[in-house]
Amino acid sequence: MVLGAGATRGADLNPVGKDKQPRVAGPVPPLDGDFFTQAQLLSGERPGEYLQDLIDGAVKNFGENFRLTMEGFLTQIEYMSDVFRTLRLKGRPARNPFPALRNAFLQVLAALLDQSVGREPNCRYHTQLVDSLSLKDTIVSFNYDWVIDWTLKRHHKKKWNPRIGYGVPCYRNSVKYWEPQKLPAGNRSIILLKMHGSLNWFRCERKPNFRLKLRRRWWHQYGDLDFEIIPPEWNKPISSPLYQKVWRTARQRLKDCQCLAFLGYSLPSTDLPAQALLRADAGDARKLKVLVIANPDREARFRIREVVSKRLDRGTRILSFDSFKDFAEFLGPLPEASRPIDKK
Repeated sequence: MVLGAGATRGADLNPVGKDKQPRVAGPVPPLDGDFFTQAQLLSGERPGEYLQDLIDGAVKNFGENFRLTMEGFLTQIEYMSDVFRTLRLKGRPARNPFPALRNAFLQVLAALLDQSVGREPNCRYHTQLVDSLSLKDTIVSFNYDWVIDWTLKRHHKKKWNPRIGYGVPCYRNSVKYWEPQKLPAGNRSIILLKMHGSLNWFRCERKPNFRLKLRRRWWHQYGDLDFEIIPPEWNKPISSPLYQKVWRTARQRLKDCQCLAFLGYSLPSTDLPAQALLRADAGDARKLKVLVIANPDREARFRIREVVSKRLDRGTRILSFDSFKDFAEFLGPLPEASRPIDKK
């Protein structure tokens, strides 16, 4: 199962209340193209401070009517910082302003996901997905949020062990919060590979004998929030020990699988590492028995089929859905909606 931002955006995170009316308030989980739109719906004093710094910096560098995606903004900042540092001019300020602007973006992203996803994101579609998986299955997530982590934690059918489930070694004293009430027997677990890191991970040291430390609180309390993610920039550092292990495991699992589902993931043309990962073993990988694509964007569905075309033959069953909800309903009757989630 490959999860993208659309899986969180299309999640059932705003269930109906006792009056049967949906709760509608605040931002929704952002996509690459509408990050700044959603960010301006943030509420709260501390997120407001970060947001003001971000908007002021964006207007100063790109004008009042700037139109930038997350990746476009950070890529520009990345190269502007490089120019400032390597092509320094006389009379320029001594301090490079762009790292601070990048940090403001990351802090706004953390606050935005906190408010839009909630701290107990009980989604019926994610629950249905996890219920359909076995201990042999793998979830490849390109998301920073904790929706799938929380779903695995709350699941009661002994499928998740965070000590081994992330595909990388973890500090034992940090996994307790993310453990379900009942662990799988033996040294087994569904594997959750978070390809770009996660907001519920502490920053990881870039050394071969690293260990992952999981956060119990992933929202702002005092000062900046420190977390381990690969921001949506052009130059994604996947060669560090942490991500090298995650991506290597993903390569092997993708090569061996016979059922592959893309849920809310568009495989953008600018995400060259992900495209390379899917193409690298296409000629030698096992043929797919089932290919599932849940995405309302026809171009995205076509792009995914084209990238994995070498693994398709006449026996491959291809299933397309317009939404995560449609796919979840295809798997079986959805569980009842949870109580309204407090996103504060």
